[in-house]
Amino acid sequence: MSVHKSFERTHFLSYCQSLYEADSTYDYEQSNRLDRHRHVEPDAAQFLANIATIRQPEKVLEIGTSTGFSTLWLAYGLRHQAECDFISLDIDESRSEAARQHLQNTGLSDSVRLIVQDAFIFLNSNEDVFDLIFLDAERQFYLDYIQGLHNTLDIGSVLIVDNVISHRDEVCAFLAEFTNDSRYICHTLDVGAGLFIAVRQEH
Repeated sequence: MSVHKSFERTHFLSYCQSLYEADSTYDYEQSNRLDRHRHVEPDAAQFLANIATIRQPEKVLEIGTSTGFSTLWLAYGLRHQAECDFISLDIDESRSEAARQHLQNTGLSDSVRLIVQDAFIFLNSNEDVFDLIFLDAERQFYLDYIQGLHNTLDIGSVLIVDNVISHRDEVCAFLAEFTNDSRYICHTLDVGAGLFIAVRQEH
């Protein structure tokens, strides 16, 4: 992983604030939920950056790029690592392209591999293990991802899921697959719209 020489922290913070405000206004104007960009809240995004900095993962997977707000913050948290393979998935090519532009504008374009692909297909064809996975996609498909996620997580791997307080009813069955699994220790944090963290303890 490398950080482009044009990266500047002050510019990054200002850019992210402007992006969040612009996309929040855009989302407010959309009557169809699927048309909204639906970014993580800023405090949740900053939490992701902190986890990335602390964990120092070698392989990171984000499921649900949207236009890249959380992608920017994850890349920011990983920026000092010499070696890290960070993949961000989204099924929408136009949103992935918007994320690519935001990464370029902040000097982080070399930090992320943006892949346009269905997450179920990716998880079920993937043979890699990821140290950190952030899941923020269409919640009705989460149960389909369970086995693929188990296969990508090893001891010490961290799974973080967004919107677990704001949309508790939609994700409770999915979360139970981890909280009831003795291989994981899980916590729910009142950060942003609610973050669920599962840390794998056993094979």
